[in-house]
Amino acid sequence: MVKTMAPEAEVICVQPLGAPAMTHSWHRRRVVTTDSTDTIADGVAGRHPIQAVLNDLLLVADDAVLVQEASIIAGMRMLLTHAGLVVEPSAALGVAAILEDPHRFANRHVVTIVCGSNVDADSYHRWVGAAPLHRS
Repeated sequence: MVKTMAPEAEVICVQPLGAPAMTHSWHRRRVVTTDSTDTIADGVAGRHPIQAVLNDLLLVADDAVLVQEASIIAGMRMLLTHAGLVVEPSAALGVAAILEDPHRFANRHVVTIVCGSNVDADSYHRWVGAAPLHRS
């Protein structure tokens, strides 16, 4: 959809360094599996990419990058501090990519999808250093 509306837009897939199967698959243009994952971003911690999903990404994505756990946590912290959003680690991947490579995104309009707040309160506090607000 993005490429249809803005063909000049650069679409970048972001995965955690500890769950690189889809990123490796995108770069190699074939499904690459991993034996295990090691990331707090469990929402994207797949070990066996689905061929149909990879096929779609190969059509629309311009790059695929891996980000470190510390950057994911920093992204979560930024989203809380600057936007008041409590997000799960997977939702902070785009922000993590920007934090790791700020020169790539400098002087550009950047959009990242931020979705998902399915996070354990104790884990969130341990990672971010703040307790998420209780919802009523």
